[in-house]
Amino acid sequence: MTPQTPKGYAAVKGQFPTHPLKAVMGGYSSAGVKPRNDDAISGRIPEQLYELHTKGATICIADGISTGRNSYKAAQTSVMQFAQDYYSAPESWPVADCASRLIQALNGFFYTQNKSGSPEAEGQVTTFTAMIARSITAHVVHVGDTRCLLLRNGKLTCLTSDHTSRYMGEKEVLTRALGIDSRLNVDYSEHEMKAGDVFLLLSDGVHSFVRTAAMAELLQGPLTTQTQLERAARALCDAALAAGSDDNISAMMMAVTALPSETLTEAHRRLTTLAIPPALHPGNKIDGWKVIEVLHASTRSHVYKVRRVDHGDEDFVLKAPSRNFADSLQYLEGFTLEQWVGRKIDHPQVMKILPHEDSSFLYCIAEWVEGETLRDWMKRHPVPRIRDVLPILESLVTAVRVFHRLGMVHRDLKPENIMILADGTAKIIDFGSVQVAGFKGLLTGADEDLPEGSVNYIAPEVLAGRSASNLSDLFSIAAIAYEMIAGKVPFDHEKKGDRLSTAAKDWVPKALTDLRPDMPSTLQKALERALSYDPSKRPQVMTELLAEIRNARKELAAGGDFVPLLERGSKTFWRTWALTATGVAAALLVTLLVR
Repeated sequence: MTPQTPKGYAAVKGQFPTHPLKAVMGGYSSAGVKPRNDDAISGRIPEQLYELHTKGATICIADGISTGRNSYKAAQTSVMQFAQDYYSAPESWPVADCASRLIQALNGFFYTQNKSGSPEAEGQVTTFTAMIARSITAHVVHVGDTRCLLLRNGKLTCLTSDHTSRYMGEKEVLTRALGIDSRLNVDYSEHEMKAGDVFLLLSDGVHSFVRTAAMAELLQGPLTTQTQLERAARALCDAALAAGSDDNISAMMMAVTALPSETLTEAHRRLTTLAIPPALHPGNKIDGWKVIEVLHASTRSHVYKVRRVDHGDEDFVLKAPSRNFADSLQYLEGFTLEQWVGRKIDHPQVMKILPHEDSSFLYCIAEWVEGETLRDWMKRHPVPRIRDVLPILESLVTAVRVFHRLGMVHRDLKPENIMILADGTAKIIDFGSVQVAGFKGLLTGADEDLPEGSVNYIAPEVLAGRSASNLSDLFSIAAIAYEMIAGKVPFDHEKKGDRLSTAAKDWVPKALTDLRPDMPSTLQKALERALSYDPSKRPQVMTELLAEIRNARKELAAGGDFVPLLERGSKTFWRTWALTATGVAAALLVTLLVR
C-alpha cells in the first residue's frame, strides 16, 4: 500500500525523503502439540509517510512460559501493547530509550499482577523480542529466549543471545523474562540494514528444533510479498513439528525491500520544494499575511510582525529563511525542524509555532509574545533584586525540562532567545539549534559544530567538539543566571576569540557571593555546581537546580536571614562595588543612600 500523507504534513514535509523505507511482513503461530498457544506475534508497517519515517516498521514476538497460569495473557498483552505504545510515544525519543521505557512498564505491570495473589492475574511471565526497522537501521530489543535472526544473501545470523542457563547441568531454564522481577535488564542492539534483508523472530519451539542451516535452506526463494513470508513462516513451524517440537511454534518475518535513500541533488530538490520568500517590507503581503514591522533581518533569517488581512488586529510573527542559504541542506533541514519542534511543544513558557498549509513559500508563523528580551531586561536591571531573578530562572528551567522530556536539547540558550513576560517569567522563543535525539540518522545535513551566536553560554564539552546533552543546557541556564545576578558573564569567551580555551583551569568562575553578598548561599552552591567544567559534577537532573531555586524563593519570601543589600559591608566597600558593577550613576546613588 502506498504510504499516505498525514494532516499537517505540509509544514514539515521538507524533513522527509521522497524515497521512503519499504517493507512487508508476514507470520504464523500455532499451539503445536499443546492444548493452548502461549505465543503471540504482531507487527505494523505504518501507512502514513510521516509515521513510517519517524517511527519505522515493527515486528514483535512473545513466548509465555508454559508453567504460568496466565502466561498467554502476558504474551498477547506485551506484543499488542508494545506496538500501540511505541507509535503513541513522542517521535523525538530515541528508539533505544523508547523501547526500554515500554518494556520496563510492561515488566512492572506483569510483576505487580503476579504479586497480587489473584488467580485471574498471577502467572503472567513471558519472553519478548522486537525488531524496529527505521530509516537504514534495525533496532532489536530482547528479553528471554525468543530470537531475532537476519537472513542476508542466503546466510542466517542470530542477532540475540538467549537468557537461559542449564539447571542441574541438564535442562535449560530462563534467567530473564518479563514479570519475574521488579528489575529487568533489556538487551538492545543496532544493525545497519540493506535492501533485501529479511528479519525473523522465532519462539524456542522453532529454533530449538530446526538447525540454522536447515532454516536457511527453507528460506531460499523470493521473500518480497506478504503471502511469501507467511508461507515461509508456516514452513519453519511445520519443520519444527516434524523435528519433534513439543512446544508452541511461532515465526514472524519482515522483508526490507527498499531503504530510504537519495542523492544530494534529490535532497536539495526535496528541501527546496517551497520557495524562500524575498526580503519583505512593511505593507508587503504574503499568503494573506500583511507585514506590519520588520523585527529582525540578517544573512540567516528575516523576522516580521504580521497580521492576517481582513481578520482583525491580532499580531503574529512570521519567520522566513534567508535566500543566502538556499543551497544549504543543513540550514534548510534546521529550519523545517524548528517548525516541527515549535508545533510539537505546547507549554506556556515556550513560544508556539502555528500550523499553516497550502503555501508555495517556506516560512513559519508563531504566536506574538508581548514582553522584552532577557537581554533588554538585564540592561534595565543592572543590579536586580534576587527575588526578581528567581521567577525568571524557575520558569526557564521548567520550559527547558519540557524539551528534555521529549528527547530534545536546546543547545542555544542565551538572553536574546528568551522573552520576559509581564508576570516576570521567561518564555523561550527560538528553537533553531534544537538537537532531537530521536531524529539521529534521519536528517541529510551534518550537525552544526556550534550554534550561531554567542559562545559565552555554551558548555565546555560542546566547545570541545563533543555532543550536547541535557547537562549542556543546564550549564547554559547557570551562565545566564550568573550574568543576571552579577551583571557579567562567568566566562567571557567572545573577548578571547581564537584564544578560546577548553582547559579546566580556565573554567572556574568568580564566586557569586563575592560579587553579590545578598546571594543565598544554597543557590550560589547550586549554580557553582551547574557551571562545573566536568558534566558529571553538575546536578544530574534539572529538578535539583529547580529545587534550589524554589527553596531560595521560599527563604526570600519568608524574610529568612538575609540582610538588605545596602546594609551589608562598609560604605567604602559599597562605593567600590557600585563603581565596578554599575558605573558612575550607581555609585552616586549609593553614596546618597549611605551618607
